[in-house]
Amino acid sequence: MIGATKLPNSSYASSIDEAQTLVRRCAEPRPAGDQVKAAIRRASRRLGLSFTRTRDIWHGDARRIDAEEMDRLRQGAENAELAQAVAGIEVLRNRMLESNLPASRQVFAALTSALSALGLHAEGGVPQERSPHADLPSSHKTLTAAFATLSGVKLPLTAADHASETS
Repeated sequence: MIGATKLPNSSYASSIDEAQTLVRRCAEPRPAGDQVKAAIRRASRRLGLSFTRTRDIWHGDARRIDAEEMDRLRQGAENAELAQAVAGIEVLRNRMLESNLPASRQVFAALTSALSALGLHAEGGVPQERSPHADLPSSHKTLTAAFATLSGVKLPLTAADHASETS
């Protein structure tokens, strides 16, 4: 079998390679020891595709990817990445809520505001129907403000780090 060659302006050799990457991103995050079958099942549920179709794309055995299916894969991968980012913001937000640092309330408010600008509640979650560019200027400004606030605050990683700073 002749292998696909990379296109000049593409990081993927073919649409099947891109689809394979997107399906794998939809299975993220993958816990340590996660089996491939479980990851394929998770991606299948998130994408609304059959297990066998998802498995064929995962292993690069799919013969073709329709444009509509590729759009679904791209949206699924974007939603999975957004969910992971939101989870990270929520972890940081909760640390700020528990922190005794002087700027922690300000950072907490900025992170809460960033989540709200993305259309997410404090508990998080990914909006069901979401345009890739929905509210981008507003969200971008809010996120930029939140992270600008964070850049001026040194966050201790552990309780021991915090104790060493106060002594």
